Amino acid sequence: MNRSLLALAVAVASSSAMAQTGQGENLEEVSVTGELNLSRQTSIGKLDVPITETPFSISLRNKELLDQIGAKSVQDALQHFAGVNGGTYGIDARGDWSTIRGVDPVLFIDGLQSIFGSYSGSRANAYAFERVEVLKGPSSVLYGQGSTGGIVNLVSKRPKREFGGEVFVQAGDYDRKVIAGDITGALDGEGEWLYRVVGYQRDADAQVDHVDDNSLLLMPSISWRPSADTEITFLTSYQNDETGTSTAFLPWGGTRIGNVNGEIPTDTFLSEPGWDKYDTEQTAYSLWADHRFNDNWGINASVRYSEGEVDYHSMWAAFDGSRLNPDIRQALRTAYVSDATSDLFIFDLRATGIFNTGPLEHQVSFGVDSQDATIDNDRSYFDGGIIDIFNPVYGNVPTGPAYFQSSASTTTEQLGFYVQDQVKLYDWVFTGGLRRDNVESGSVGGASNEDDATTMRFGVMYAFDNGISPYASYTESFEPVGGADRNDRLFKPVEGEQVEAGVKFQPVGTNLLFTAATYEIKQKNRLTTDPVNPTFDVQTGEVTIDGVELEASGSWGNFNLIANFSTTNTEVTDSNDPAELGDALQAVPEQQFSVWGNYEFSSWVPGLNLGLGLRHVGESYTGIDDNPVFPDSNPDYTLYDATIGYVVDSWKFQLNAKNLTDEVHTTSCLARGDCFYGERRYVTAEARYTF
Repeated sequence: MNRSLLALAVAVASSSAMAQTGQGENLEEVSVTGELNLSRQTSIGKLDVPITETPFSISLRNKELLDQIGAKSVQDALQHFAGVNGGTYGIDARGDWSTIRGVDPVLFIDGLQSIFGSYSGSRANAYAFERVEVLKGPSSVLYGQGSTGGIVNLVSKRPKREFGGEVFVQAGDYDRKVIAGDITGALDGEGEWLYRVVGYQRDADAQVDHVDDNSLLLMPSISWRPSADTEITFLTSYQNDETGTSTAFLPWGGTRIGNVNGEIPTDTFLSEPGWDKYDTEQTAYSLWADHRFNDNWGINASVRYSEGEVDYHSMWAAFDGSRLNPDIRQALRTAYVSDATSDLFIFDLRATGIFNTGPLEHQVSFGVDSQDATIDNDRSYFDGGIIDIFNPVYGNVPTGPAYFQSSASTTTEQLGFYVQDQVKLYDWVFTGGLRRDNVESGSVGGASNEDDATTMRFGVMYAFDNGISPYASYTESFEPVGGADRNDRLFKPVEGEQVEAGVKFQPVGTNLLFTAATYEIKQKNRLTTDPVNPTFDVQTGEVTIDGVELEASGSWGNFNLIANFSTTNTEVTDSNDPAELGDALQAVPEQQFSVWGNYEFSSWVPGLNLGLGLRHVGESYTGIDDNPVFPDSNPDYTLYDATIGYVVDSWKFQLNAKNLTDEVHTTSCLARGDCFYGERRYVTAEARYTF
């Protein structure tokens, strides 16, 4: 924490010195697709430039679309991005799991990392956000340590000058009941002080028996705009969720393949009612300060402190050989108890400037950011007894001593310095960035790793007058993994490199955006099992990922469209296990396709709108080869969604159905023997009053 505060103080001092020289920055919002506005302070690219002038893959989905498709969660929204699999492990009330270009992404809120570790925080509440942004591919130049696949950034609702808001009620399947409200406006006549209050409460059951899906959110914020050049916003959020084990890690037999005992119902619960829980409480305090010194230079600071608690009890079928018995009926359970707390302090301070050097027009951004995260986790494992999967009888709550216990306090400290420059020369756009990071991670009082990394990215684009902009780019990432091999040699960070080429097309005078991209990612320093001692890992793994992505979004008259198509090919190109060479990564679909269209019948039946959608997820690798019982691929599946809405005066009534045909499907089955059911048909009805 001390290093973070020191770095912040140094950065603020340097910014103050800049202010004395009369430097500043343009704070005006810029049009991204003609439909969405993206303010500089929340831009996923940390530069105030339109997506059409960015030689990298970035996609956005705004609040209007999320409302239209009836997105109940961030994971619902992620099912409408090219190259993103928003549901790898089926329904899971604990979090929003996805892959981007075959790799798990990192979750950010307002440009600051939100999740550290596993099951250590609250699931993001979709009602709190204005839009969902996805940056695809390695992005360490912007955000430091992170995934080779990309990042998901959620943009919070913030105060607005004009008075407005909504009251929202919803009911639906699984006894779902929601009441929410959102109000914003000015506190004074001059608009110097602005406010916004967002509240949300949900009482619901999950698709799985004996599991709640309850959530409470309260998020007030206030902005101070003493002049047209300065804005300071403070936001606090409190979230309290109550849920449990909706992911049962069911065996193959009875889900993916036949079982003499029949088919395992999708609502099967293998934990203990009344004991099982995943209850979280989280409070976060965020501050954004934005100041423009003149038309060309300015600074922005983003700071967040959050603390949370997770009370987690769960049981699942033990990961032993019995899981791969196709006719399994009884399962030995593992019981898990965890009491985790998180303490996070994160900031990002940067200066941005616009200037010319001869015919070159520069927009530069340079800054410092830091992460200081501490996760305390007291956890225990117990024997959960035997349960009949097809006819579960409950009442075997663990009471004896744990067979394994640990009390760990892990820390992550990152300090990074970065600079990037976008240069325009007539119709050419050149973007380059460089970053230096120092990361320390480990356990309090125990061993720790310290890693230094230098990463870069650069891209080039040519913007034709007809709206077509071809581009090419190169990006890098690093991700510390911690630990050591059997010879006590510390592991290096996992490294990612990506080469991408594509084209963006925005027809002149429209807000339609068409993009196409092809890429290749190399992920190096992956951990693989030590062939001499399987209890250890060695760092020799490498994976190659390549694919093609097509995306269309925007509106044409009364018709709104989101369409995506992607291919993802993965291959293990280096491993200590010769049998893995040439294999694909597990549960990564080879093809995906989704389309959503909504039409407003303004001339025929004023106020009526209809929407239809299709989501297709292709086959993926299970990790099992040459087995007569267990297939080597997960089957593809296609789901249909629909909505009908009607607007009268200030009221909007809407009926949404996800998985309209109630298709029973598994999103993936893995070689270790567990399968995951996808979401069944889910119908919601809602009324929204806007003012």
